[in-house]
Amino acid sequence: MEAKKKKVLLGASWSIVEPLGLFFLSQIARDEGWEPRIVLTREPDFSEMELALREFKPDLLGFTAYSGNHLDVERLFCRAKTLLPNLLTVVGGPQATYFPLESRNYADFTVISEGLNGFRRILRGEAEPGIVHLRRLELFPQTDREQFYRDHSEHRNGAIKNIITSTGCPYSCSYCYNSSKLSSIASALTETQAEEMKLALNAKRLFPFSFRSVSDVVKEADAIRKIAPATRMIFFQDDIFGSNIEWLREFARVWNRRLAFHAQMRFEFADPANPISRERVELMREAGCTGLTFAIEAANPVIRSEVLNRHMDNEVMFRTMAFVGGLGYRVRTEQILGLPRGATSEETKINLEADLEVLELNVQLREQTGLPTIAWASTLAPYRGTAIERYCIKHGFYRQHSRDIPREGYRFKSLLDFPSRWVGPGLSADSDAWLARDEQEEYKDKLYRLMTLFSIFALMPKGHRLAEAFLQGSDQGFPGLNNATRSHLYDYSLFEVRE
Repeated sequence: MEAKKKKVLLGASWSIVEPLGLFFLSQIARDEGWEPRIVLTREPDFSEMELALREFKPDLLGFTAYSGNHLDVERLFCRAKTLLPNLLTVVGGPQATYFPLESRNYADFTVISEGLNGFRRILRGEAEPGIVHLRRLELFPQTDREQFYRDHSEHRNGAIKNIITSTGCPYSCSYCYNSSKLSSIASALTETQAEEMKLALNAKRLFPFSFRSVSDVVKEADAIRKIAPATRMIFFQDDIFGSNIEWLREFARVWNRRLAFHAQMRFEFADPANPISRERVELMREAGCTGLTFAIEAANPVIRSEVLNRHMDNEVMFRTMAFVGGLGYRVRTEQILGLPRGATSEETKINLEADLEVLELNVQLREQTGLPTIAWASTLAPYRGTAIERYCIKHGFYRQHSRDIPREGYRFKSLLDFPSRWVGPGLSADSDAWLARDEQEEYKDKLYRLMTLFSIFALMPKGHRLAEAFLQGSDQGFPGLNNATRSHLYDYSLFEVRE
């Protein structure tokens, strides 16, 4: 008589982007003889997950935790243990990796770094409870999507599907965890664990920079088209798609316009002044790429360099936009509003004036190159343990010392405090330059409005001026926006006002 399969329930916070990491883990579970199921849940309401626990009755529960949902995950695991006392629990993801000791009170296993091999060892019963570290890198398995699409029709029926072709990033942006080093969690590891991870990673970073094979990526796309026929486009979610030019040459040849696709990239990797970058963008276009996402983040190069650790001149943006526009690409830009400004070595604009400056840069790019097609903005999230959090604390921008980034991720009202003027590197919490509390709240309210309306303003002629007029006006509701927009467009003779 065949033994009954053990069951594993894998969960993640709901997102329109499929839970790409869980697809790999689900396939590993199948390979190891387990029956997997993936459930997405909307925190803090875990009704979908609780229903699955009652009906599916898994032997193991795994969940992806990040800064913002980690306390909810803790509550979920505690609730799950009351429903199924013999249930084993596994937590992974950024929060588990960067703060592994904090999950000891609620998770049986905490998987850190790339989790394929660690998860496999747990399923095989080869891992001891506690921190499950990386012993060796595995080749990525094929993704297991079929059951997920049956259970989640919204994702199955969507025209855009998401794939990742690589992990890690060669850059060290201050607001991102990707550049975190193994040394940052060394105190949580035994000497043996630290040494094994060091050998497995062959680098100082917590996450390796590695590529999937082209054949696996193409096979995945073909499988998606078969099980989700509504698919019309692939969004490659790599931080920098095609950075390995040899890989990209093979990909362009094999992909051969299978599906249109969109990719994320840095301006430097598409700069036509560099022959390899020019080839990269042309190869992608020939293969079927229709759109690119570039991160601008801040308009001032001093802010980008000293605060964000992104070293690039604005000229590269204009040159690259003109080039990709000539090839027919559509472009989305990304920017971070509410950055900590006022402590740089050179004087820069601060607060709303600086936020409007990045909007103006998008307007100028569009005037001169016809791009971007879409401009997207977020609020800075000073994630705990990142370089930018340390910068914010050092200079007094971040005083709450809260471990709770809002569940909304980076689309929320700013958590920072802001100065009234540029001070320089000596800016600290003790400075007399900080805005009064009511001024802080007024700026944060305007910042939030600008963030939510940024994409609209960026498409308007001289949209930065419209944004400024609206945000400085007495009515910042929809009637005020309507009046400001009508007046702005009339000033530019774009339509005739009829009484």
